[in-house]
Amino acid sequence: MVGLTSYHDQETIGAVTAAVHEGLTCHFAGLTSRIVLVDCGSTDSTVARAREALGDGGDLLEVSAPRAGVDLLEVPYHGIPGKARALHTILTTARELDARGCVIFDAGVRTITPHWVDWLARPVIEHAFDFVSPYYHRQPFEGALTKGLVYPLVRALYGVRLRQPAAAEFACSGRLLDHFLEEDLWERDGAQVGIDLWLAASAASGDFRLGEAALGIRTHHARGGEALDLGTTIVQIAGSLFADLEGRAGRWQRTRGSVPVQLFGTSLATGSPQASSVDVERLIESYRLGYRELRDIWTWVLPPRTIVELRKIADGPHMLFRLDDELWARIVYDFVLGYRLRVLARDHLLQSLAPLYSGWLASFIVQVRDRSTEAVDQRVEDLAAAFEAQKPYLIARWRWPERLRTGQEKRKE
Repeated sequence: MVGLTSYHDQETIGAVTAAVHEGLTCHFAGLTSRIVLVDCGSTDSTVARAREALGDGGDLLEVSAPRAGVDLLEVPYHGIPGKARALHTILTTARELDARGCVIFDAGVRTITPHWVDWLARPVIEHAFDFVSPYYHRQPFEGALTKGLVYPLVRALYGVRLRQPAAAEFACSGRLLDHFLEEDLWERDGAQVGIDLWLAASAASGDFRLGEAALGIRTHHARGGEALDLGTTIVQIAGSLFADLEGRAGRWQRTRGSVPVQLFGTSLATGSPQASSVDVERLIESYRLGYRELRDIWTWVLPPRTIVELRKIADGPHMLFRLDDELWARIVYDFVLGYRLRVLARDHLLQSLAPLYSGWLASFIVQVRDRSTEAVDQRVEDLAAAFEAQKPYLIARWRWPERLRTGQEKRKE
């Protein structure tokens, strides 16, 4: 079964639905298949265009997800209000249909091809994989928050090298979709924003076979209200990841090292992702301004030696600007602990991480902007290895949080 989530996607859903149908027809003709559309409240012609794209050539099962009024007040980074309920509806339908595998697509993607269906579904149908995540070809600085925080943290915690674990597209086995539906995550606070990450973390922390599919370039049409500032994006993405850690602490504290996952597919994309220019000077100034204005807040989260190192970086010259991997890993882990202990209002805490992230990104760009794609990828792997090496730091502080609390009480005095 292929499930589509949509919201104001009239520009793209026709091509997406046609590509999915062709992929099923060409690559899985011997199997019974269904396409299920769960629309999240579109007021344009999204649903009608999905029907038109199939015509008499295929069946489209339209299912409505339960909705809550608060969804339209949320501005999720993925742009789909009520997404958790939509995914729950798709997975429930797949179970009712006794599907051997379920593939999820965001109907707003412009670059989907029939091969995407094959490369995501075949590892599940023919090779007994349980979870297949996409691996998209990206411009070196695209998806920097995933490269600099999400991927290294997921890899260090759960021991699997899923390089893009927050992707909207994935495939899962019947066994895993049962597990997903039994998980206590669908009605949690923040589920409509964090569900993509939570499902990936659920698969990574369980006894499941994980793989990746090389799908080439992914571009997405802009939904209204999608442009979020950096601070809000970090609140949503990092907050979703941090919120999920406590319930899985028993698993990630026992995990050591990491292993690669098998890569399927052969990207047929032509050309390169659209290049983006990043203003390094602006990132450095954002970091320095953050140091001046937020240093006192950071002392509630970061130990004195880290504050000293951050001051040295802020006072140094632009051409030598560098935030080391080990330091960045410890900063992220300290924010994980601060989030858990609620040393500040969580949104305010995560907002204060934005200038530190800007500093890391500036340092990263300075190091890789003249390097090959392969060298950039290796630089990300080196960063992820540093997160693994610093993991005992997180475990120790997680197990003995009273040491952190004692330091906070002294600062209050």
